[in-house]
Order: sequence, then structure tokens, then C-alpha cells
Amino acid sequence: MDERKPPTSYLQEATHSLGRAKYRLLNKAKRLTDPTEKLLEKVKPYTMSSRLKLRSLKNLAELVNENKVPGDFVECGTFKGGSAAIISTALTPARRLWLFDSFEGLPDVKDIDGVDSKEWVGKCRAAEEDVIEALTNVGASPNQYLLRKGWFQETFRGELPGQVALLHCDADWYDSVLLTLETFYERIPPGGVVVLDDFGWWEGCREAFYDFCNRHGEKPLLERVDCDQAYWIKGKTDNRDRQGGW
Repeated sequence: MDERKPPTSYLQEATHSLGRAKYRLLNKAKRLTDPTEKLLEKVKPYTMSSRLKLRSLKNLAELVNENKVPGDFVECGTFKGGSAAIISTALTPARRLWLFDSFEGLPDVKDIDGVDSKEWVGKCRAAEEDVIEALTNVGASPNQYLLRKGWFQETFRGELPGQVALLHCDADWYDSVLLTLETFYERIPPGGVVVLDDFGWWEGCREAFYDFCNRHGEKPLLERVDCDQAYWIKGKTDNRDRQGGW
């Protein structure tokens, strides 16, 4: 008995194959021509974040510029500087980028951080030189950013920005995330943005967010990006049309 596929089946398979090939070519062309895609390619060796999350960070940094929210940009937990490099492309002459990291890897954990967290202690270690290289590769100059090396409980006691327009918290664990929010949230004016990079990934990050909100009576309008990132705009209460503003 002849079990060969009917001609229409071969035609469908060929059509699907051509469609996939076309998609790959278009995607490659986009990466070669789209300025944001070119930027993402530059920072790829310096980050563990998805392109979707990095695009969101860039858009949020540009949003606070459009809305003229005063303050500097702050990142807590820089790794090799990929996300910092993305944020730096939205710096204006009035803003600086503050970068906080121990450069000794992830600190110790508690039970609240989740059973898998213990396997990550000491990992995600990078060097200051990695961050500087990533920033240099996207055109940031040394006078635009400040590197604060050390554990948060030490560096947060030093000089801090007066106002913060964008806070990117990539601090993973409960204690680190809670300390970051307690330190910087009051410095964020209405319209400023808070990004929690590990909200959907690590239990400790999420619990720190909940506890912080309970302590301070905050009820943020939380938005999600990819499987793990979350952010909110301080003072924003709904997503109804505001004619381009927040």
C-alpha cells in the first residue's frame, strides 16, 4: 500500500519552512538595522536579562525623561553592567547613574529566599572593570556614573542621590531588596519608576516587596515584564488613558 503523503501535505510543509526562513531573515535584518537591537547586541555579553526586560528598562528610563521626573538613575546589583549600560543611554546632562554592587557575588540567604537560593550564594560575581567596559561600549563617559563597591548595608550609609527618577533593584534576596526599597523609595518623586528584576523569580524579592508595602501603606499598580520582572510608577493608580502622561 502506498503510504506516501499527499502532494498538499508536502506543499504545506514547504510553506511552513519558507515562513520560518523568512521570519529568521527578517529578525536578522531587524537586528542589523534597528538601533535598539544593535544596542542589545552590544550589552549581551554583560547581562543575564532577556531582551524584553532590557527593552522595558530602556523605555522606562526614556519615560521619566519625557515626563520630566527629577532625579538620578540608581541600580542596585549591577553584575557585569549590561542593564546599567542600557539605562545609561537615557541619561541627560541633569542626571547621573549610581551603581551599587559588592562585586563579591550574591550574599548569604535566609529561608524566606527559597530553597533554591542557597545554590546561588557567591554566584553572579563580576568585576568593576566589566561594568566600566559595558558602559564605555555604549558611549557613557566616566563623569556620568558613580560606582559604589561594597555590601549595601555599608555603601547605602555613604553619599546618596537627593532624588531618584528610576530605581532598578536587581538585588535578588529579601534583605537586600527590602534595604534597597527602605533606602531609596522616599527619594523617588511622583512619576518615578521602581523596577524589581527578580519579583517572579525569587521568593525573597517578592516577600520583601509585600512587607515593604504593608509597612508603608503602599498599594502600587504593579506591571509585569517577562516571567520575572515587575515595575510600578510611583503615584500611578490606573492604566486609563492619560494622553501620553502618567
